[in-house]
Amino acid sequence: MTHASTDSRTPPRGLVARHGAQLMAGVGVVIAATLVVVLGHPHLQSPDLTPVLEASTPIRIHLGAAVICLALGAIQMLSPKGTLPHRLIGWVWVLLMMLLAGTSIFIKVIFPGHFSYIHLLTAWVLLITPLAVMAARRGNIAMHARSMTGLFYLGLITAGAFTFMPGRILYKVFFGG
Repeated sequence: MTHASTDSRTPPRGLVARHGAQLMAGVGVVIAATLVVVLGHPHLQSPDLTPVLEASTPIRIHLGAAVICLALGAIQMLSPKGTLPHRLIGWVWVLLMMLLAGTSIFIKVIFPGHFSYIHLLTAWVLLITPLAVMAARRGNIAMHARSMTGLFYLGLITAGAFTFMPGRILYKVFFGG
């Protein structure tokens, strides 16, 4: 007999258990936005894609994959789960997330020529993404849902928010400088 607390299909209880990834992503976005305002004094402008067009190939691939993952991830979060469209979009999303993480290995801008703290996220994405797929294939839907939600909110939303810090490419695209 399986207890409800150990059943992988039992939804977690409590606000933090159910929405921990979203709460952490929200905190990350607030921190990133505060840093942008405090450090950069930004004035939003119409986007200038020159920094993207002048960026290295890994950065352009990384950015393209991130934008598509963000859109597909939002669709996944809002759509019914377990359907054929969910699975098809999910496979595309997983492949793009692996491409996103893979290209980040070649992006060494924060500490030129060296890995930085953001590469810890790369390792996390490369580990969690296949584990999340395996969880779904093995029927552990609760683990799959937690992992994919974490990848979306922490791996895309929070990490993406930090790309708007002064000196980074997306900051230059939207705020100049």
